[in-house]
Amino acid sequence: MAVVLQTLVDSDFEHVVKLTTSSTNSTASIVDASALAGADTNPRLSLVAARWSVEATTDILWNASANIIALSLNGSGAYGGSDGMPSIANNGGSGVDGDVLITNGASDGYAVLKFRKVSGYDNIT
Repeated sequence: MAVVLQTLVDSDFEHVVKLTTSSTNSTASIVDASALAGADTNPRLSLVAARWSVEATTDILWNASANIIALSLNGSGAYGGSDGMPSIANNGGSGVDGDVLITNGASDGYAVLKFRKVSGYDNIT
């Protein structure tokens, strides 16, 4: 696995992470929801924006007993932000813990992901 993470923001209400990939990854962790600022009980995030450039299909996953694809990335693109698209709620179902994972084929690339802290944080303002 080769995922390099850089936290850009971890504030009261949002978390922004930049990730770079340089090989194949299978369910590598990109956000540990319980380790974010203000995490309390049963933390949850929603994905509000993303920008990316990847060489192979890259899935951003909500961690659960059966992981759920939050967003599938391919090529270059953007989601959310000023385009008016709604945030993507964590619908992980059974075994969900709020964490976010990545799975991708052999690829060099990057993504910047912006998450909103929606519940389970004691500092949401």
